[in-house]
Order: sequence, then C-alpha cells, then structure tokens
Amino acid sequence: MVFDEKIVYTIASAAIYIGTAIPVNQVFARYDTKVADPFYWLRAPFGAYYGTLLEFGLLPIITAGFLWQILAGFKLVKVNFTLSRDRELFQSLQKFTAILLSFVYASLLVFSGHFNTIDAGLNKEFPETVSIWTNLLLISQLAGFSIVSTLMVEILDKGYGFGPGILAFIAASSATNFATGFLGLTTVLNNKGNWESNGAFVNFVRGFFSKNLVANIYNAFTRENLTNLTQIYVALFTVGVLTYLSNFRSEIPIKSLKVRSMVSVYPIKLFYCGALPIIFSYAILYNLNIVAFSLTKILPEVDFLKYIAVYKLDTLNGHYDLDSGLLYFLSPSTKSSNVLFGLIRPFTFLGFLILSSLLFAKNWLKVSGSTGKDLAKQFKEQEITLVGHRDTNVAKELNKILPVASTTGAFALSSVIGLVETSGLSKGFALGTSVGVLSSLAVLESLMTVWQQSGGASSQFAQVFNPNQ
Repeated sequence: MVFDEKIVYTIASAAIYIGTAIPVNQVFARYDTKVADPFYWLRAPFGAYYGTLLEFGLLPIITAGFLWQILAGFKLVKVNFTLSRDRELFQSLQKFTAILLSFVYASLLVFSGHFNTIDAGLNKEFPETVSIWTNLLLISQLAGFSIVSTLMVEILDKGYGFGPGILAFIAASSATNFATGFLGLTTVLNNKGNWESNGAFVNFVRGFFSKNLVANIYNAFTRENLTNLTQIYVALFTVGVLTYLSNFRSEIPIKSLKVRSMVSVYPIKLFYCGALPIIFSYAILYNLNIVAFSLTKILPEVDFLKYIAVYKLDTLNGHYDLDSGLLYFLSPSTKSSNVLFGLIRPFTFLGFLILSSLLFAKNWLKVSGSTGKDLAKQFKEQEITLVGHRDTNVAKELNKILPVASTTGAFALSSVIGLVETSGLSKGFALGTSVGVLSSLAVLESLMTVWQQSGGASSQFAQVFNPNQ
C-alpha cells in the first residue's frame, strides 16, 4: 500500500536521523569533558546537536536549497522547471552544493579548534595540539554523515515519504528536543560535581527530595547548562500564540467548471510561507557565526576581526557567548562588557529578524513558483475558478491576497520569535519548538492530502485518521 509505505519511510528516516546524533569520535574521550558550543542558540531549527555527527544538522541542505532557489527565482541561472532534465540537474546541484558546504563547515570548525574540550571540574579549555590525521578523521565523520542526511532528505522529497524531507526531520528533531528537555530521565554531571536530570520537570521533582530544597527548586527554573522550566513555559506560550495566529486565514470562494452547483472555499493561511521566513533568517545567522567564529580562532592576530565578532568562553555553563562586534547586535546574547551595547542589541536583533523575514516572504512567492499566476494555473488544470470572476482575472485577484498573507505572516512570526528570544529566557528552545510545530503541521497537511487523494481509506492506518470506519 503506497500510503502505508510512505508512513513507514517517513518514520524510519526520521528515526535514523535522530539516531545519528551520537558523539563524534575523538571528542568525548571522558564522561567529564564536553565541547564549548558557540552556536547553542542557533541549532534548534536545523536539527543540529553539538559535538555529534549531526553537528551541522540540516544547515548545509537548507542553505544550498535557499541559495539555488534564489538564483533561479531571480533568473541568475536559467532553469526550465517544465523539463524533467532541468529539474533533475537543478536538484543535483542543490545536493552537490550541500555536500560541498558540509566539507567547508567541517574544515573550518575542526581547524579552528571548535572540538577542543573543556573540563567539567577545572572549567578551562584544553588547547591541545591535534594531529592532522585526527582532524581528517573528524572532517570525514562530519561531512560523511551530512551526505547521509542529504540522501535521506532526497528519499522523502522523491515521494517515498511525506515531505518536504527537511520539514519532517525538523519536526522530529524538535519533538525529541522538547521531550528530552521536559521529561529526559538521563543524568549529567554539572560543573559543581553533582548529577542532575536532563528533563527540567524531572529535575524539579527530584529537588523536593534533596537536602537543599529551595536552592534545587530555584535551579530547576534558572539553570543554564541544561533546559530549565522557564524555557519550557516560554516555549509553550510561544507555541500557543503562534497556534492562535495560524487559525487566521482568508477564504476565497471557488466553484467547479464541471459541476455548476459545486461551490467551496480555498483557504489562504496567515502563515502562507510556514516557518520558512524564520528558518531563512537563522540560516543567515548560523552561516555568519560559523565563518566568524572560525576566523577569530584561526587568525587571532587579525585585529579587524574583533569588529565582526568577539566570543567569550563561559566556563561555568560550557559555551561561548557573543560579547561584542557586529554579530553581537544580531544575536539574543544578553552578556556584554559594554552596557550601551546591551541596550541597543534587542532592537537590532529584532529588526534584523523582521526585515530579513519580510524580504524573504516578499520574494519567496516568485522564487518558489507560488504566485497568483502559478496558483491560477493550478486552478485551471483542476477546472475550478473564483466565484464572480472570469478566468483571465483569477491571477490578478490572487495576487492581491497572496503577497499580503505571506508578508503579514512573516512579520507576525518573526516578531513573536524575536521578542521571545531577545528576552534571554529561551536560548533558542522556544524557537526550535515553534519551528518544529509549524513544520509538523506542514507535514501533516501533506499526509492528509495524500490520504484523501490516493485511497488512503484502504490503509491499515485508516483508523488513525477516521476511527468511524
């Protein structure tokens, strides 16, 4: 059964992706060492896990996809998407670019000392000298599993599962992160030499059975080395706001050209572009930070780089924080040695998210082939039209609604995410949860469409979607 096979392929691919988040060889040599992460606030929307084979997650694939779609949309490369050969070459170029980017990312981080470990007890970085063979081993691991991720995304995009594959993996990664952050039962050794639970709620409950009750309960809401309850509440609040906003839509009356009495509505959602605008904004930030961090470590003697970014190691919590430089103003970092910088940063960060998201949403309709003209063509192929309008005016009417929906949705999404993240209470957790929920809704929409159009009623999973059968 095609429908059942797609479900199996989707679940299996997502499980394999999450399962490859295992430590990179030569990094976690002892249980009491870990990597100081400069990208902890950027990882969630890309299914990336520091110090693991999914160090970059889906970033290379997403970056390559955006890059080639923009080049094609602005006619900088000529692609005729009506020809299967052109489509295949275009998709191959995206995959090749993703693989190339994964090698570039891996090389930059390995030779910048990103994988040097810090001691959980001594709270210091080990600037040990690593052999060239160890570096090559690290690069081959990271790039190799990035290739595997690219191929798994390709499997879902080719119709073997419910896609887009990128959104399916983001949804799976987000769900895993939320479950682990809330109810994770595993324990880790903190910098004070004590064991604490990964799950914020589990750690909160354990605090009631400890000797220092007040301190442990306070820690459950404020700890920075792991997910805390404040992050959980902020994430749930953000998801609630976005879920409420996602119910806003414009319903356009349509009718069938075959059956005159058949009248329905075509909904255009507020989040017409889904989570893509905010993913685009954070993809820019992630790429900029990878390059900036690598250069500041490889070329520490170049004074000019301090105007780009200055990263300071937070030994207590085991990660790097942006302290100054241009990228500091494009981050939610609340730590800076300059008070004035700290006052300006919330506005510059929020402004960047809104402007980049709006720019993306404004041009994505043309880039992705989702303009009123394209939708009107689909209507014509399905022999439906807008009520009260001639066929020649359908594209014109749709072009009055689609750009407004895409830009308004992008503004609402980026504003909510930006306000939450700039508060410093989320540290990327609310962002990842929100992007995961929006991505899962897109995958669910794809699933339900296939179920309705391909005879899903005969599926073994039919009872899940229609229990009355």
